[in-house]
Amino acid sequence: MNKKNLFISIITAFIVLEILSISIMDSITPWAILHYHSIGLKIIGWYLIAQIGLSFLAMIFISALPDRPCPICNHDLKAFIPVYGSLVICPRCRSMFHKNCFKSKLRCPICYPEDEEKPDVLLDFRRD
Repeated sequence: MNKKNLFISIITAFIVLEILSISIMDSITPWAILHYHSIGLKIIGWYLIAQIGLSFLAMIFISALPDRPCPICNHDLKAFIPVYGSLVICPRCRSMFHKNCFKSKLRCPICYPEDEEKPDVLLDFRRD
């Protein structure tokens, strides 16, 4: 998820909505297509408006995301979303992880830390 791609998505949807509105309704307002009597055009119009809204919300979420490392892979959360998958939030401690990193651990490493290495010999009867 790149901020540039989200911006391009918003602009493209707005341009398509504007072209449909001008060519069919002879109006420069993009939402004029929603008042046309064709159900198909209303569906396309609402789809484009939903795409604009969701892309805008995603852009706000991406900009509000902190630049901190993933606790599992130690790579930046925002920069490595295309590589390691979208973000997952632990319901207990509210920590953020990459989706693939979280799947590899099967549970939150902060809530359930792995035990330190256990010694090979449980009891040592040697004299020192």
